[in-house]
Amino acid sequence: MQESSQEDKQRIIKALEERGAKLPCPRCGSVNFTLLDGYFNQTVQPEVKGIVIGGPSIPSVVVACNQCGYLIQHALGILGLLPEEEVQK
Repeated sequence: MQESSQEDKQRIIKALEERGAKLPCPRCGSVNFTLLDGYFNQTVQPEVKGIVIGGPSIPSVVVACNQCGYLIQHALGILGLLPEEEVQK
């Protein structure tokens, strides 16, 4: 997996902080987190059964609790971090 640049990480952290994403871990209460490298894409499936390859997805970043490993996903579009041509209206 390609690592995120430090500039990208700082933009993501700033966007999360501006939106108040500063609460402790909901599982263990720790306040120490790591922004994981890279990006995740959650595919949007038209049905519960089966898997469709391709189609719409939700690009996101993941933050991990340093104590218990709880993973938190944040949608890049909501954070205003997607290029304009990728934002669906």
